[in-house]
Amino acid sequence: PGWMRVGELIRSSQAFYPTWDAEYADQLRKDFGLDARAVIRTLSKGQRARAGLTVALAYRPELLVLDEPSAGLDPIVRRDILSAIIRTIADEGRTVLFSSHLLSEVERVADQVAMMRKGRLLFCDTLDDVKERHCRATLRFDAPRFEPPRMDDALAWDGSGNEWTVLCACSLPQIESAAALLGARVVQHTFPSLDDIFVARADHEPSPAGARR
Repeated sequence: PGWMRVGELIRSSQAFYPTWDAEYADQLRKDFGLDARAVIRTLSKGQRARAGLTVALAYRPELLVLDEPSAGLDPIVRRDILSAIIRTIADEGRTVLFSSHLLSEVERVADQVAMMRKGRLLFCDTLDDVKERHCRATLRFDAPRFEPPRMDDALAWDGSGNEWTVLCACSLPQIESAAALLGARVVQHTFPSLDDIFVARADHEPSPAGARR
């Protein structure tokens, strides 16, 4: 409610939750730099997000569901929100379901990730396993190629001539074996970011039947 002050919002929310921790709520308010006397309608978007997260965390829920919590916020506010989420997970061992299109943020806070596209689940696994099962490698061929080669588990290709870079849903040894069969060798490799993996997966996966592109 825009007419409420921050302190009033916190006190009124407390009445709904038997597990409310008033001391923790006040600590969160101070950590987020919120003035208890400030009227909510005068707060910036970032301050309102901090106030909302204060109320969401103060009763110490077993499951915290956050849908795009940092959308449209400046980097400093996003940092504050992510830090609060990380503390909730690390200090209290609670479960946070965090939905976001900013996959660099997901990488910072998640230990289990699921990717969806047009209502389809592309994969669901631990973050470490997802990263380990994908690899980007640059292949060098003796003779120039005018189109990318065919390779099992290849999700995306980029390059021309003698050098082509592939992002694969497989390990480096598997890429090296496949490259040798193609008459090439791996000259460089890296582990792709979660964002790179999602883009490659989304472009590679066919759209569900009847879905609009």
